[in-house]
Formats: sequence, C-alpha cells, structure tokens
Amino acid sequence: METVLRFAETLTFKAKNPVVKLIDKVYRNGVKLTREAMAELEKQINRLPHLPKWFVEIPYQLT
Repeated sequence: METVLRFAETLTFKAKNPVVKLIDKVYRNGVKLTREAMAELEKQINRLPHLPKWFVEIPYQLT
C-alpha cells in the first residue's frame, strides 16, 4: 500500500502533483444525495456534451 501511495504522489498533471490520501472509511451502498445537495455539486462540474451522464469534467483549483 505504501508503495502505491508514493507512486501516486509522483504523478503529475500540468506540472502539478496530486494530493494523495488513503481513505479507509467504508461507505454504505445505496446512499443518495438530496436534490439540493446534488444541485450544489452540479455547480462544480461540467457535463460533457454528447456523452453519458457520468462523463464530467471537474476543474481543479490551484493552491
């Protein structure tokens, strides 16, 4: 696991390295967002035209 995490930290996108964190929390299946919560998320993503609904662009922010 440690090797995989260190490898992921070395990847780059537009000369930036990702923030890599191990998440060991177990998420429940079947949990859905409310319409209001989904509307907030929709403001942050761009749906790609002519592709199925799960094809989205999530813009990154420089820190």
